[in-house]
Amino acid sequence: MKFLVYSLLALLGTICHVEASKCTDCIASGKHWCVTVNECGFSPCVTSISKALNCPELPDKAHAYDDAFVRSKILVTTAAAFNNNPQKCFKNSMPTMTLSKTFSVNCSEVGPQTNCFGFTSFDTAQKVVVMSFRGTQGATQLTEEILDFFTGKKPFFNDAGHIFTYFYDAFFFLWNGGLSQDIRNLKYKYPDYELWVTGHSLGGAIASIAASYVVHTGLYTGDNVKLVTMGQPRTGDYDYAVWHDKTFPYSFRIVHHKDIVPHIPPQYGKDELFHHRTEVWYNNNMTTTDPYKVCAEADGLYCSNRQLDSYPPDHLTYFDINMPDWGSQGCPKN
Repeated sequence: MKFLVYSLLALLGTICHVEASKCTDCIASGKHWCVTVNECGFSPCVTSISKALNCPELPDKAHAYDDAFVRSKILVTTAAAFNNNPQKCFKNSMPTMTLSKTFSVNCSEVGPQTNCFGFTSFDTAQKVVVMSFRGTQGATQLTEEILDFFTGKKPFFNDAGHIFTYFYDAFFFLWNGGLSQDIRNLKYKYPDYELWVTGHSLGGAIASIAASYVVHTGLYTGDNVKLVTMGQPRTGDYDYAVWHDKTFPYSFRIVHHKDIVPHIPPQYGKDELFHHRTEVWYNNNMTTTDPYKVCAEADGLYCSNRQLDSYPPDHLTYFDINMPDWGSQGCPKN
């Protein structure tokens, strides 16, 4: 049975790759790809693709999404960022993981002080180093983020597009607040360890930038990084998404049902913000038996973007757990 499942997944991946190639070539020629009939330039077309990143493509088998891995490992490292002492979470739910350092900085250039928080940790049993970042805390920080929607974006190096201003600044406040020195020390001490980068909400956006930064600067290689975020808002523009998808074979954005945050800032507008791959959409309560969809488009009209309404509690609850509450309580085992 397991062999049959793997065979079907491999076949589906091959089909998606072939369709993606046709779709990409079509868009490069200046036409649209008609999803309805899988033809280039077909008109009239009910559903069409005009962005190459939305051409259907799934991760290869070696970098496939694993629900069990995320529930047992990534959920803990993500929730731990909601505790001022993440080691409490590790003691209860991942005892082989050891906290290295925490970083708490003011991440607002103007206006009321708002806090950004992250940590680093390492695990000599699993041979991993972790960077994890906390989500938005309180109405003041949320207001700052929303107001910054109107301040544009900043360039991310010369070849990797642009990043939404608030997220860009938040990352560099943390990076210059001690994260840079500690992650370099951990890399020196554990040069062959895999790097996991995680975060929820605002923390997901910072995680995306953090993973991108340590790879672009040569500290890590993209194939030795696992980036997994939950409820991540749109972080950069289309060019940033293109660079990201060429760089990271293992990158997943998890979206819970009617969570509104992954749909802000708006995709279309003067800044043209765009999600990178790969969305995993749980159109349910995310219990252990609930199904999920690994989305073939980066930021198209399928998966969670087709959800017309929102439900605020879905942003706080991932994998049937209230993330901020569980993390602040020390990630107790059920």
